[in-house]
Amino acid sequence: MEEKKIDRSKQNTVFRIVACIIFAAYTLACGYLFFMQAHAAHDLFFESDLPAHLQMAEDGWGYSLTAIFYRLFYLLPGYHIWVAVFLAVFAGGTVVATFFFFWNFVFSKWSVKGMEWSALGAAIAVNIVMPCFVNAVHYQRYVGYQSPSVWHNSTYTVMKFFAVLTLIYYIKIFYAYKNKWIWKDWILFTVFLTLSTATKTSFLLVFAPVAFLGLFYDLYRKVPIKRILLFASSVIPSIGIVLFQEFVLFGKETGNGIAIDFGYNVYLRADKPYLTMILSALFPVLIFIFNIVPVIKETVRDIKNKALPGHSLFFFSWSMWTVGALQLLFLKETGTRALDGNFSWGYDICLFVVFALSIVYFMMNLRSKRFMGGKYPLRILYASFMGAILGYHMYCGLLFFIRLLTGVTYFMQA
Repeated sequence: MEEKKIDRSKQNTVFRIVACIIFAAYTLACGYLFFMQAHAAHDLFFESDLPAHLQMAEDGWGYSLTAIFYRLFYLLPGYHIWVAVFLAVFAGGTVVATFFFFWNFVFSKWSVKGMEWSALGAAIAVNIVMPCFVNAVHYQRYVGYQSPSVWHNSTYTVMKFFAVLTLIYYIKIFYAYKNKWIWKDWILFTVFLTLSTATKTSFLLVFAPVAFLGLFYDLYRKVPIKRILLFASSVIPSIGIVLFQEFVLFGKETGNGIAIDFGYNVYLRADKPYLTMILSALFPVLIFIFNIVPVIKETVRDIKNKALPGHSLFFFSWSMWTVGALQLLFLKETGTRALDGNFSWGYDICLFVVFALSIVYFMMNLRSKRFMGGKYPLRILYASFMGAILGYHMYCGLLFFIRLLTGVTYFMQA
């Protein structure tokens, strides 16, 4: 027994070292990229939205939390270094937070040796995946598709970090608050949701409608009404921020607005958006198809028993995706922001969520002896096919990121 404990301790040490090296390497790479982007002005070399965001902050016109930090950094020597470090910490921190999401809610509960490596791999995968690029469908690797991984928009980078933390604490409260209310979790959830909204409202706009609908099911399963109202009150600070940003971005003086125009955002830069949308989420869509029938059967059983559905996260993530897709398809900005396609950011974070959920279900299917009728050859075929698709999503993302590090524009082609 003592030898096994020693071996296990060594394995944990090796894992921690490898994980720290990976997290540090990615953070440093992002730091270099953001430093070069901050210097790039509007040149195509290391092109990004960062110079525009920095200029807005310097001019005193900034609607995002990031603008406050940019103004502070402007007072310090080595301005661009501070900006790069700031953004790199959030980019690397997102991978770390995603690892803890996978580990705390999924892999640690499987009690299988080596699951920490699976959680690490899943965290890396979901933070690097991009659309399955097919040149015949659309010639650009990012523009014209939708992607959960974005490195050229600083507000998305920061928002994504806070969004992951928000989801972690939302899940902790959601699963426990019928029987026990934990003030610390509620405070942290409220803080992270507010910070996410203050950085970019996109996450709140896709998260809040689904979370609100979930409260009605909580009434059905007899969660105390006081706890439901307190849970719902977490969104109040974020609503105030949305109203403020609405005034700044869409006030009468700006000439900007929001209108309904079906397909405007997806046709803005893609000739075949119905195909690019599928290729952008090919792995999650196929996982959905493989799992939807058994998920519905088990969920109907849970609802009849007034139990918390075992597949709550499945429906939550795909409901978020639906809200994000509807906003992307039907809404557009008018005025000077009309060509920015800003309603894509909410959909992008939804893609991040469904990719994370789909990786979990992919591994659950691999572990289930009943999957594919319990036929081993079919399970091997499934693992190979879906693994290849996920691998191609990751390859496209890694290639894109490496090219960004060499200065290639995010409008890059094949």
